Amino acid sequence: MQYCHLCKAQKTTPKIGFPKCSNQYRPMLFDNQQIPPGELPSVETVQFQPLPPQALKLRIIGWGIFQGMLLLSLTISWAFTGMEWWGLPAFAAWGFQAAFFYWMTHKRFNREAYAIREKDLIHIKGYWQRTQLTVPYSRVQHVEIKQGPIARSLGLGSISVYTAGSSGGSLGISDIEFTEAERIKQFIAQKTGADV
Repeated sequence: MQYCHLCKAQKTTPKIGFPKCSNQYRPMLFDNQQIPPGELPSVETVQFQPLPPQALKLRIIGWGIFQGMLLLSLTISWAFTGMEWWGLPAFAAWGFQAAFFYWMTHKRFNREAYAIREKDLIHIKGYWQRTQLTVPYSRVQHVEIKQGPIARSLGLGSISVYTAGSSGGSLGISDIEFTEAERIKQFIAQKTGADV
């Protein structure tokens, strides 16, 4: 079938015009106008949602568990080797890296946020290397929510958004309120019109 690109009326025969239309058949042209860089929307105008305070507490708990296991291993190794001379430098190195990663935990927490917009979801994170990922809802295939035992006690959870043509989670937001993660999942389901 052929249609008039101005009034959408169906063309009945190849040589006769369109009914109820004074326009002659003309093929619709592809329109792809250039947008000047100065007219592009600025991401700085987006109101990002920071992570809840409980997220920092959860990450400090994770830091403490890892550093505690590392210190225990170092202590056992030092004790079984007969209190060798390398013990003091090793413990000093442990203290330095523990303080550094404690500081980094706070910095990364303060630089991570997300925004839920009408047509897409934005996630920014990172301190030394900033990463900004935008996923349009039209590409979403599946949304998954996870919640570990410690996160459950704090009312937190993580959400992963999987998109078409991706082997892993294209966008993941960790340590947000579990109820917020559920609302995001339902909102994306409404936008995609599918059970995600």
